[in-house]
Amino acid sequence: MRFSPGVLLAWLAGAPRWLVGGALIALFAVDAYQGGDRLPLVAKLEAIAYDARLALTRAGTGDPQVVIVDIDEASLAREGRWPWPRDRVAKLVAQLFERYQVRAVGFDVLFAERDTSGGVHVLEDLALSKFKDSPLFTAALTELRPRLDYDARFAEAMRGRPVVLGIAFTDTTNTAGRLPVPAFTQADLGTHEIRIAPERGYTGNIPELARAAAGGGHIDPVFDVDNVIRRVPLVKRYNDAFYPALALATARIVVEAKGIVPRFDDNGDLDAFDLGGLVVPASREGLALVPYRGGPKTFRYIRAADVLDGTTPPDFAGAVVLVGTTAKGLQDIRSTPFAPDFPGVEIHANLLSGMLNDELKAVPAGARAVETLVMLVAGLLAVFVIPWRRPLFTVAGIFVVAALVTAVNLWFWTQQKSVVPLAATLALLLTLMLYNLLTGFVREARATRTLSDLFGEYVPPERVRQMRESGESFSMEGESRELTVLFSDVREFTAVSESLAPRELSALMNAYLTPMTEVIHRSRGTIDKYIGDAIMAFWGAPLANPRHAHDAVAAALAMRDRVATLRVEFAQRGWPPLAIGIGLNSGTMNVGDMGSRFRKAYTVLGDAVNLGSRLEGLTKLYGVTILCGEDTRIAAPEFVWREVDRVRVKGRAKPLAIYEPLGEKVDAETARQLDAWHAALARYRARDFAGAAPMFSALAATASGTALPKLFGERCATLASAPPPADWDGATSFTVK
Repeated sequence: MRFSPGVLLAWLAGAPRWLVGGALIALFAVDAYQGGDRLPLVAKLEAIAYDARLALTRAGTGDPQVVIVDIDEASLAREGRWPWPRDRVAKLVAQLFERYQVRAVGFDVLFAERDTSGGVHVLEDLALSKFKDSPLFTAALTELRPRLDYDARFAEAMRGRPVVLGIAFTDTTNTAGRLPVPAFTQADLGTHEIRIAPERGYTGNIPELARAAAGGGHIDPVFDVDNVIRRVPLVKRYNDAFYPALALATARIVVEAKGIVPRFDDNGDLDAFDLGGLVVPASREGLALVPYRGGPKTFRYIRAADVLDGTTPPDFAGAVVLVGTTAKGLQDIRSTPFAPDFPGVEIHANLLSGMLNDELKAVPAGARAVETLVMLVAGLLAVFVIPWRRPLFTVAGIFVVAALVTAVNLWFWTQQKSVVPLAATLALLLTLMLYNLLTGFVREARATRTLSDLFGEYVPPERVRQMRESGESFSMEGESRELTVLFSDVREFTAVSESLAPRELSALMNAYLTPMTEVIHRSRGTIDKYIGDAIMAFWGAPLANPRHAHDAVAAALAMRDRVATLRVEFAQRGWPPLAIGIGLNSGTMNVGDMGSRFRKAYTVLGDAVNLGSRLEGLTKLYGVTILCGEDTRIAAPEFVWREVDRVRVKGRAKPLAIYEPLGEKVDAETARQLDAWHAALARYRARDFAGAAPMFSALAATASGTALPKLFGERCATLASAPPPADWDGATSFTVK
């Protein structure tokens, strides 16, 4: 039989649909799941899909934290061709820090050769030859050298300031200048390994400048198969040392991290870099995806000449400045997903902004497995669920499945900050759709022809066609609610953090925050945010909960008990014990999706929230773990409460009673001491300090785990010697937050 496309199409139309569809799914799934590089066509399609997601979710605005000082054509016209004399670069640095009060400066520029424009080298040669016996010439040179040695002036401008210089690695074995101190070495990795090949050569900065700068970072991107820059190596290796990218080195300076610590996953592959708590995700090869916020000039650009003149407004204080160029003659124009002529310095700006805002996306270790699973589900739906007889239904069904696949992928992209391959799955669905349409057309034509053969003599063609077509034989908008808010904080956390290495501190915080979060979730609480070692949570939203106060108090008590068990676990690991303070308050709060156009969060606001935070701050003063406001006590009568004090916090004129929950039940001895405490407190508020003092002393001798009796005993002694005014209401005033 002679082979032809028509024969193949007829065979496909006659073959079982599930068999051909299954074969196509298997072919795509094998390519998706296998390790190594994708097929060139698939890689190209994936690049297109990646760029589309990037464009769909781009911020469209710059980041005020990052500003670009541009050595543009106008600056070159005013200040002269590049390279400028280093005294001018020194002035640029001085202007940025002294006049504009910037936070840090990174140079997307190399200074590999000495600056001879000052002429000091000529005078030094004369001092060693023609005028070597002239004291006057030697004295004049000594006086002039500080002004004419422009490299020294640039170095002095950088010294002691957060300035990062750029370096570059080369494909040749040539070297120039000096490399900065590496981020870490192979010896620091121990048994781990970062899968990157060593570089052959480099171009650094002259030693005088390299020593004066606070750090250095490479400016080399990665070009994909289409010569587009989507990724940047966060580190590069030279010999056994690893050097950070310019953005990573600048981020370390900005967050004042002591170093850059690589993190590895359970498989021993590189997972991220830890900058003193700022975690920067990376692929196992050390690559980071650039989170482009938009096209060229999305970030704020300031002309370098205007900075030198001081004519640009001083309205970017506290920003991180990257110095680079958009002048075409300086050849720092790159191709990116948003434009073929993208300034190289803005690539670093996008990456730095993503690091500082925790917006970097990464390809997770299980991305191929997730892609394969989604592909199998989508393919099976297309083969076994979507009807193939009617083209409209086939196309609509495939588009619905493709939309679901895209939605799941965008969920990973936006919510998990994970890049899961998408193009191959969409290509599979397109292939299945074309297969269904083409074979459906062939089958339709064959069936119509068969019907015509059978009935064409008896009925008109229109009726044959009709016979064939019959087919027979929760809103996040802001609102006001009654809620309960909780604030917890680790006491003396600074001392704890200083006693541990960064990696150990990170492990300790994970070991602490995880069980605390589990407790809150079990009690139907909503985690608002983590603020370092602090936790903010609330009850009663997004799902309404009439027992929000009860559940919040129960969670606080469970957190207190869980910390007690954690101390034992921490001691076994050689970690310091933790103590926490918890503040709870109930009341009317505003809850909803709040924030800026750059970042939003589902959170609570209001005076009742502020009071909860202040109650947490008072726990240390009163020596108790939990303090609650009066509204919380009223809303949770199931618990046994100890009234701690009446306080007048900053911003509130009316005294507020604060309470400590003891549990839903207490033993007889605790109940007796509680009655004695309230009796002593009543005498204290009745101004009978002499009578209350011995009662507090007796409680202090028998009570354990609280410093309240001692505190009030000392107050009684003070007030007995210096009685309060006649209008004293027993409240303690606090003038600070």
